[in-house]
Amino acid sequence: MMKKKVKKGSALVLALMLMLSAVPLLKVQAATAVDTTKTGSIGFSIAADFSDLSDARYPVTIDLYKVASIDASGTYTAEGAFEDLDVAYVENGDSKAWGDRAEAAAGMAEGVSPDVTVQTENGEATASDLPLGLYLVYPQQMQSPLYTYTFTPYLISVPNNYYYTSTEGDDTWIYDLTGTNALELKVEQTRRLGSLQIDKQLVSHSTTMGDDASFVFQVDIPEYGDTPAVTKYVELTFDAIGTKHSLIEDIPAGLTVTVTEVYTGAGYQLVAGATDRYQPEIVADSTATVTFVNEHDGTITGGYGVVNHFVQNDAGTDYDWTQLVDNAFEAN
Repeated sequence: MMKKKVKKGSALVLALMLMLSAVPLLKVQAATAVDTTKTGSIGFSIAADFSDLSDARYPVTIDLYKVASIDASGTYTAEGAFEDLDVAYVENGDSKAWGDRAEAAAGMAEGVSPDVTVQTENGEATASDLPLGLYLVYPQQMQSPLYTYTFTPYLISVPNNYYYTSTEGDDTWIYDLTGTNALELKVEQTRRLGSLQIDKQLVSHSTTMGDDASFVFQVDIPEYGDTPAVTKYVELTFDAIGTKHSLIEDIPAGLTVTVTEVYTGAGYQLVAGATDRYQPEIVADSTATVTFVNEHDGTITGGYGVVNHFVQNDAGTDYDWTQLVDNAFEAN
């Protein structure tokens, strides 16, 4: 189970995106009283843009905490672990105030068992037969193979009142918040990352033309979304038989990268049956490893090289140049 995380500073944005429908919108004097003998329901959905979350394999767990009771007049009384939460009436259903309160309630919920937990199925869920009151809706962070999804917790009144958002100032109490009254969870999607490790083995070595032998690898990372394709070069230099490693981190999960040994070192060749090209798929929080094995080819050719590395300066006006003589790191 993923640890829940609060998306700080975004509760106001959420409230606005929900057109104020997901926060308590109570008048000082409602025309009708709350029927405290009833129960209520909340329906949840997830925007179709997030296709992973519409997949039955990736349900979202939604915890609900009753943070306050409600009386016939529509007045809240904070209770239990949330007794210090400010639930007083605010003019015009102030979305910022309720957003701040949602963040405060989320902090109070740490270590507290939820009153109700539901899971989405194909992107939808319903919490039924809820005692009336004010609820903290706290979806848990979840991960698919490609993305991490973080949700914004918020407060919702059961029953709810849409006086401030209805065109005719309708202050009817709504107990069934499903169907057209269901709430769309707002979510932030972040691409998960993995790594690529290049292992280079040199099984024979010649010092006839000098001690150093260089090998260069080209790593092609395809485009994804708005991020263009990237080509990186890795250089490993040997002065003796052995194995070296190079690590490229923070590659988006799900991409298939191409790793090619573009320079085998002067006087060196791949061992029989070895390949000079791999196409591993990057898996989140994992390291894909490719191995190249070279040997001396028996000639007296020698030499080594460097990889020119250019990085744009902070002003964006020029490029700083360095030579990467060896991209090796110590593998575990």
